[in-house]
Amino acid sequence: MLTVRLIRREARTAWPVAVVLALLAVLLTVVPLSWPPRFDRLAAGSFADRVAAAQQSGPLLAASSQTVPRVGDLGFDLVRRGSLDKDLAFLGTAVRDQAGPHLAAALGSPTARAETPAVSALGDGLPAPYGRPPRVSLAYAQPVPGGAPLAYVQGRAPQQPVPEDPGSAAPPTPIEVAVSEATRDQLKLTVGQTFRLADTDWRTPVVLVGVFRAGSGGDRLWQQFPLLAGPRTVAAQTGQELDGTLLTTSGGLEQAEHRGTVVLQLAWDFPVAIDRTGPAATGPALAALRAELAGLHAVDSSKLCAGQFDGQCQLTGHAVPTVRLTDGLTAQLDEFAVRRGRTEQLQSFALAGLLTVVVATAVAAARLGARRRAGAFALQLARGARSGGIAARLLVEAAGPVGLGVAVGRVLAGWLAPPGAALGSALPVLVAAVLVWCAPAAVLLATAGRGRPPGGARRLVLDGLVLLLAAAGVAALRARGTFTGSGVDPQLALVPGLLGLVTVVLLVRLLPPVLLRAARWAGRAPGPVPLVALSRAAAQSGASALALLVLVLAMAGGVFGGLVSRTLADSRDQVADWRTGGAPVAVVGPVDHLPQELPAVGRRVRIVGLSGALTSQDDGTSYPGAQLVGLDGAALRAAAPGSALARALAAAGPAAAPTGAGGPDGGEPVLPALADPALAARFPDGSFEVAAPGMPHFLVHLVGALPADALRDPVLGPVLGSGPRSGPLLVLDGPAADRLPAQPGHLSAELLYGPGLDPAALRAAVRQAGPVAGAVPVQVRDRAGELAALRGDGLIRSLQLGYRVATGLSLVLALLALALELVLGGPERARTTSYLRTLGLGGRAVLGLQLLQLLPVLAAAAVGGTVLGLLLPGALGPGLRLGPLTGGPFEPAAHIDWTTTAVLGGALTVLVLTAAALEAVIARRRGLGAVLRLGEAL
Repeated sequence: MLTVRLIRREARTAWPVAVVLALLAVLLTVVPLSWPPRFDRLAAGSFADRVAAAQQSGPLLAASSQTVPRVGDLGFDLVRRGSLDKDLAFLGTAVRDQAGPHLAAALGSPTARAETPAVSALGDGLPAPYGRPPRVSLAYAQPVPGGAPLAYVQGRAPQQPVPEDPGSAAPPTPIEVAVSEATRDQLKLTVGQTFRLADTDWRTPVVLVGVFRAGSGGDRLWQQFPLLAGPRTVAAQTGQELDGTLLTTSGGLEQAEHRGTVVLQLAWDFPVAIDRTGPAATGPALAALRAELAGLHAVDSSKLCAGQFDGQCQLTGHAVPTVRLTDGLTAQLDEFAVRRGRTEQLQSFALAGLLTVVVATAVAAARLGARRRAGAFALQLARGARSGGIAARLLVEAAGPVGLGVAVGRVLAGWLAPPGAALGSALPVLVAAVLVWCAPAAVLLATAGRGRPPGGARRLVLDGLVLLLAAAGVAALRARGTFTGSGVDPQLALVPGLLGLVTVVLLVRLLPPVLLRAARWAGRAPGPVPLVALSRAAAQSGASALALLVLVLAMAGGVFGGLVSRTLADSRDQVADWRTGGAPVAVVGPVDHLPQELPAVGRRVRIVGLSGALTSQDDGTSYPGAQLVGLDGAALRAAAPGSALARALAAAGPAAAPTGAGGPDGGEPVLPALADPALAARFPDGSFEVAAPGMPHFLVHLVGALPADALRDPVLGPVLGSGPRSGPLLVLDGPAADRLPAQPGHLSAELLYGPGLDPAALRAAVRQAGPVAGAVPVQVRDRAGELAALRGDGLIRSLQLGYRVATGLSLVLALLALALELVLGGPERARTTSYLRTLGLGGRAVLGLQLLQLLPVLAAAAVGGTVLGLLLPGALGPGLRLGPLTGGPFEPAAHIDWTTTAVLGGALTVLVLTAAALEAVIARRRGLGAVLRLGEAL
């Protein structure tokens, strides 16, 4: 009968097991609850860094519109003077107010700008390139908070104009403007010069009051108004013209509006700042942020200004009918969500392995408890008790320590988690806690009434079931491919545990015959220690299956975690090389805007890139989106002798091939090139016409195929970018590369080699050259800086930290499980040792006996765990892809971390040696009468 008194008496007997279960409950609660908020904090930092880096090249969220001028009865625009700044701020704030709470928390105060249409610049001394006057626009930008002011080299900045009397007959006051040095030189302007801006819709005089240096005042101004840095020749309806931009004030634009029908182009930039300390990067927060961005796109512009000007948005008295949103933040969100999801899935792998080890350790503790109380259980069964009733009593006994451990773990998790952060999901805690709670009862029910291990048929069925489940799990995981959901991937978390069981099944099946054969060999050697140790190890191999499982899972998890960490580390190096072309420093930008003069440079290799459509001259097949890369192969071989692309160019010799002419009129150049294997296989000796907007047509002739290692050469990285390549790739060398036309806006690179390269000095030189009108900004990438940014990624750091913690805890639990197994098998080993001592066995021989008995378990666990950890990437297949984490165009190859593997093997060796030494010490101190009885048969 189940009584509280009986439970209390037996609980006092089983207190060691209760302590172990309580400690395991604390561990299984602390880790799943405290780690997710820590991970969320690291993920928020990673997301914040990515958003900040993306905004360096332009705003991620912007709005744009234009005014619709209203003409009054007197024929001039109804302009409200002094309201432009206020109206721009009001409209920007109105757009921001439409954002949901998550998006609004990430958006900063908008900064606005306005620009007039381009009109002709007329006046004495102004040039007329291409037979027509230059066309310029007036621009105004609100200052960016914290931004540096423009550096004026002549004159001063434009000032707000003095209000004019609308009815005055005096000539209009010139609008004050400022220009860059390049604009001053090309338009031949001088400070104080007055000239006219005129078009069919409006005209006004302007006066030049200042000249500033392009590139000063921060990068945002030149991104907003690229023509402010200098005029640019553009295509007109007939021929070409020179376009530029003049800088003025908000009052200057209001003056221009008052002097004609001026349609202002408006834009607002919304800075995005992710809170590094909050839950901005959690799965629900990312989903909410994306939904709110979609909602902001769907906002009705007519509702932005409800309650003002009869519900219609106005700026300086003119209507602003529609506000359009430009969104680059959604793409960043989607990319980061994929990276975060992959990180969570890999972390769930480590967590599942750790919880499996916890449960296995709990079973080991339950087996020890069942052995200690075997006599009491047998007596109760003899008196008529049922196994189910005893198991129910064990559940009641275990509920106390497990419940206490979960409660303590919950408190510790709250203390370890960041303040105010939500703890992780309670589901893995609940599942693991139930399994630990049920371990004593399950062990009793599994062993009740059974005095010997299960028969061969039953073992075969159980082993077959484990193999079938593992095979089904692996097949389903490989057939499914990459996990597309969010959060924990159940298949990826459970399959490695099943593979660990398969490994243990194989080891338990293989160990006895191997050890018995070794024992027969040891029988021919002098001394009984090897024979006895190996024979007992073979006999007890089945009983050590649980210890094997714990050791194998700990070893496999550590090896796999080291493999993931090493693969990520090596992939970071590859991505850094890809971004810098494998050179210490790379200057990346359009080829016609790369600086010619750079300080302290040894060797330089220019990589020219362009893209266009290929049309086969054989059958007319068209290949859009082809990438063409030109370089000097000899210079690359001298600067980077290990370059695979340089070797391929030298072997093919396209530089020596003739560069002729072809095409319908015989006037198009024919350039030899190496092609990617797919294109070269279809057209071994083919010719293609290359066509791209803004470039003359030319022909390429294929002279060979690029080998696989050349396609992965980092030299191509700055030109091809980090995304996957979708179109054909052609590489040109020598004179053919020199004849490639410059494509506006396409990235090229200058790879810099040599000792003492100073990235800071190179960036200063690029900044001093100033921004180029309408061009992609020129970047200076140094390998050390790129690598530091990649190493600081919070997602990768969290993954590596998670595997280190899981491996360390698994090893501690492996030590505990092994100690429990040693205690469980201690009486049998003590009887054998004591008997051998009566036959004259010495202390050193006792230590050797203990070592040899434990050595097979150690060797099996080390080999099985290492092999399992190394085979997991291949077994999991597409379910384990690290590409989303590392970036770059290629999926990283798995690299083994031999250092971690060796450290884990050493840790297991120390663990077993320590256990053997303790066992030997205890055996020497144990009296023979403690385990042997007079007249007992041995």
